Amino acid sequence: MTRVIQWATGVTGMMSLRHVLSRPDLELVGVRVYDPAKAGVDAGVLCGAPEAGVLTSADRDAVIATYADVVLYMGKVETDTPGCFADVCDLLASGKNVVATGSRFIHPRSLHESLAGRIEKACHSGGSSFLGLGLYPGFIGESLAPVLSRLTERADRISVREVLNYSTYASHDLIFNAMGFGHAPDDTTPLLTNTDYAASAWIGSATVLAQALGLEIRSVEGFREVATTPRALTVAAGEIPAGTVGAMRFGVVADCGETMLAVEHLTRMADDLAPDWPSEIGYQVTFEGKPNMSFHLVIGSHEEDHAEQGCLATAMHAINAIPAVIAAEPGLYDLSTIAPFVAHWTERGVVPTTVASRRGGLSAQID
Repeated sequence: MTRVIQWATGVTGMMSLRHVLSRPDLELVGVRVYDPAKAGVDAGVLCGAPEAGVLTSADRDAVIATYADVVLYMGKVETDTPGCFADVCDLLASGKNVVATGSRFIHPRSLHESLAGRIEKACHSGGSSFLGLGLYPGFIGESLAPVLSRLTERADRISVREVLNYSTYASHDLIFNAMGFGHAPDDTTPLLTNTDYAASAWIGSATVLAQALGLEIRSVEGFREVATTPRALTVAAGEIPAGTVGAMRFGVVADCGETMLAVEHLTRMADDLAPDWPSEIGYQVTFEGKPNMSFHLVIGSHEEDHAEQGCLATAMHAINAIPAVIAAEPGLYDLSTIAPFVAHWTERGVVPTTVASRRGGLSAQID
């Protein structure tokens, strides 16, 4: 039985919580919430599951003091990077392994050496391991693209793109305050209007992809473009006035010498906005080289909310990583260095270390 703490209960966190409660091999021992209205509530009741006998808590230190094997950390690292890294380091130092979602956890060293150093120190102190992952970023570029590279003779450029409609995403803080939807195009208040900050969401993804392919990044350039909506929009996160930002695309281009890597996110609040931009919903990995090839992944059926199903995929990626992270030697890992893992329902767990070394990652299997 693996003792689990669920940290944060936003859209993805709530899905994660429901799944943990459904698993006989996982024991929920704590839930960290930020909204006072959610504190002191039975975890099962909170997420629409049967009563779990575990009460949620807004007391950060009390949750950190709870004995557990692993923490599924889903705090808002994009809007509170210092606070979230402090949480993770304290959890690791207390002896708990951590699987964290969020772009800034994908490859902390690409943001700043000190962030990686703090995590490594905490892992050493607590005898614990850390892995940052997600979906996009956190899987498509970091795990899927390297596998597709097996089919190529060479690649001059690898482009990874996410295209989504965020009109059903209910997080006001993310949609308006962080991303900048509903603001004037020249309003610099939202976090992601800063090109360098926007690029920081994807530099980790490009770095892990480069590492997985054995490439060295020589330089990185970030970009951000926006398009306005000609009409007022009512979306799950709030109201978007006419003439304000209704679509955006941003990402990074990394120069690796003979190979260029591009990682981009494109999202709209209505399907007809920015008609000249790529419009097919889903995730695309494109190789320009020999052979040229393109792979398109859609998560969710036509009847389902793609953004919601993406959150479910993110939650399951984190949960399915638990055995690999617990089995790993103490330290900071990313998706190019952690042992390969598969879904829990396969009953296979972690690939044996005789097949793939813990630090060899996918390359150990390919070799």
